Amino acid sequence: MRRTVHNRIFTLVLSMLLVLSSFLSGCSLGSGRTGGSKDSAEDGVYDIFYLNPEGTALVRHSYKAASEDFEGRLSELLTEFMASNSTKYRSALPEGVKINSTTTGISEIDVDFSAEYLSLDSISEILLRSALVCTLLGLRGVDTVRFTVDSQALMINDEEVGAMTKDTFIVPDGDSINSYRFETLVLYFPNADGSKLIQELRTIYYSTNVNTERMAVEQLINGPDNPNLIMLTTQGVLVNSITVDGDICTVDFSSEVNNIPFADNPTGPETVLYAFANSIIDSCEDGKIEGVRFLIDGSSDVRFRGQVNLDQTFERNADLIDTSGTSVQKQGTVIDEEENAAADKVAEKPVGDEQQVMMEQEVTEAAG
Repeated sequence: MRRTVHNRIFTLVLSMLLVLSSFLSGCSLGSGRTGGSKDSAEDGVYDIFYLNPEGTALVRHSYKAASEDFEGRLSELLTEFMASNSTKYRSALPEGVKINSTTTGISEIDVDFSAEYLSLDSISEILLRSALVCTLLGLRGVDTVRFTVDSQALMINDEEVGAMTKDTFIVPDGDSINSYRFETLVLYFPNADGSKLIQELRTIYYSTNVNTERMAVEQLINGPDNPNLIMLTTQGVLVNSITVDGDICTVDFSSEVNNIPFADNPTGPETVLYAFANSIIDSCEDGKIEGVRFLIDGSSDVRFRGQVNLDQTFERNADLIDTSGTSVQKQGTVIDEEENAAADKVAEKPVGDEQQVMMEQEVTEAAG
């Protein structure tokens, strides 16, 4: 069974936030108002965050509140947040998910969602939390937002998500940061008799903090979408590390990689290794990788599945590829990974009144 994007989100919640640059500040959009700012409370103008029509990014829209008291303005913001009537943006609250209630505490707002929240896919879940946190932090005196589901604390990977602040979600100026990107990976899996490699083109949405080599390897371990193609490994295989030195990529697998996926598997071990090598090389842009080396638990002084010497570099093997079997798969989603978390440095760009903003980096409370 393929790993879901939720598993990636669970890891992301424990990731370390790195400072992007001095002009980025939480839910700020540069020339706009920041969360919890005095100015936004005094003039009654707030930033409400919606989704673009494609549902892939946040857009900001300014709203003038009619109420003069806190509770009235909170009610107005939530009403506007849930119902947009513009062709340029739509509500980040998915259909079927309800906000049961809100509770105001000292510098904090608690938002309770209906149980349908738990069935959201990871991208919708992230965008909803991001949009609502950034919207509510515009209220004067609100420093944190906490979520519950049917009055139970929001849990991710058996750990409470906890209160979110202006630094939880980074909303950059303009489109100067593209923290998440769509990319097509070129993957190869054996055909039914294991004699050739068939190409699968898999489009995924993933953090730029994760390198393409790792994405390709992990998608290969997940297995093919085409039921006529063959798994390369069992799904218990772990990727200990992936490193790139010049144009050589080195992949270190756990010992489970030597396990054959099923008893009558017709794929030879050399074909399996070339499936990994070809996928990594073809998925990386501009010939970045020209060869791949493999380790098992840190050692190349072993034979892969008892046959293939790993103390060698595997270059692209075009002879094994049967391009007539190429299939384009549905778009999938993959998110960040802790050990690969890294911030991109960005250049400031002009800010429009409404703009798309790609986002999401979360802070681990265990950082120190």
